[in-house]
Amino acid sequence: MVSQTKREINDLAQCLRSNGPTVSQNLVTALLIWLFGILVFIPLANSLNWQAGLSCSLIISTAFTVSMYRSASGLKRLIDAFSFLPAKKYSARWEVSREDASTVFRYVAYIISGLIVYALYFPFLASFHFAISGIVLIVILIWIFFLALRIVSILFKFLKRIA
Repeated sequence: MVSQTKREINDLAQCLRSNGPTVSQNLVTALLIWLFGILVFIPLANSLNWQAGLSCSLIISTAFTVSMYRSASGLKRLIDAFSFLPAKKYSARWEVSREDASTVFRYVAYIISGLIVYALYFPFLASFHFAISGIVLIVILIWIFFLALRIVSILFKFLKRIA
């Protein structure tokens, strides 16, 4: 048990060393693109005319998407690596396997990160058309529903053991 924990900590440290700098660089770049785009360039372009606003929104959202795409795989690896920390703490308390607890925390982190990414994309999607942001929200809610089903099935195993 102790060797498994040490191995997981070493895996986390290795994941941080290999993915941390590039993920943080790409996320900071995406955040700066988003801030300048939403707060400066798109309002300036909208003040000219709607075609300039739409073109600027398309350019900024493309740059933001490229930066988010570069960080997505590394961010997923970091979420997977970090999920063992709360899983280790709560698996004994909940009396579930560490793998199930890790799955719960990983899926919760996926849901939170998906909602954050949608919130960041919302201004771009709404500048094109509100229906596009609605369609994307529906797709994200369906994805969240399936993740929540998996979480609930694991939590029902826990509740069966208690009862």
